Amino acid sequence: MKANGGNGSRQQRVGIVPHTHWDREWYAPFQAYRLRLVRLLDDLLPRLEDDRAFAHFCLDGQTAVIDDYLEVRPEAEERLRRLATAGRISVGPWAILMDEFMVSGETIVRNLQQGQARAASLGGPMPVGYLPDMFGHVAQMPQILRLAGLEHAVVWRGVPSAVTATAFRWEAPDGSAVRAEYLYGSYSNGRDLPRDGAGTLARARNYEVELGPARLGGLLLMNGTDHQLPQPWVGQAVAEANRDQDHYRFEVTSLAEYLAGEPVDGLATWRGELRSGARANLLMGVASHRVDGKVAGAAA
Repeated sequence: MKANGGNGSRQQRVGIVPHTHWDREWYAPFQAYRLRLVRLLDDLLPRLEDDRAFAHFCLDGQTAVIDDYLEVRPEAEERLRRLATAGRISVGPWAILMDEFMVSGETIVRNLQQGQARAASLGGPMPVGYLPDMFGHVAQMPQILRLAGLEHAVVWRGVPSAVTATAFRWEAPDGSAVRAEYLYGSYSNGRDLPRDGAGTLARARNYEVELGPARLGGLLLMNGTDHQLPQPWVGQAVAEANRDQDHYRFEVTSLAEYLAGEPVDGLATWRGELRSGARANLLMGVASHRVDGKVAGAAA
């Protein structure tokens, strides 16, 4: 039996964004991860073609993972381009997801330029400054994003406790600003969704309670985590959840589509870098490196 929201209240929007977060090399070598990536995309592409309920997949905001795949499956490029052009896959806008405090400003800019250019050749870049797992953010990032034509950022690590909502206005030293969506609970806050509508509904209710007064607008559930394969049942679970109640309106969507419907007025402003460990570990030890390695890297 369908339970209604009561009092004629407006439905609460729940955006579910299927994705994977892809370290090209971490606790396993690059080629080991590439084999896993090939298996992921070999499964994903026909799934997107055959199942309209599995509406979208975000390829982590970096075109490098696509090129890593196409080096093994070059014949899949046109197939991938069709899906990206149709809005079924998000590609770019970055070439790679860099550590902003370990590279030069020019490197960040060229990274974004190259990522947008490569994404354009694949059907168009995701119009979102996706920064899900950087170990903090430089103060000039809103300026860089705006110069690239991007009005939204999506961040997790580094957001200070002074930011008390799921969205804020992030302003660079030059005064340029973007709307920043704060991934409360990380880029994995919607991982391992249940296979049925009742379980999906319970996850949304629990997340709404967790957010409490921090919630602005809808609920954004990032359905993925590190190297996670797609969950093919998500579309069916969403359909069941929508059928059985009308308090929430679930949708499998892209970040760009979700953010387009979120509030932009009256947001609190944060100026400068985001480098607080109040809510998420910044893993500052990753900046430690032998001098000879830095010299060799600079020469390369």
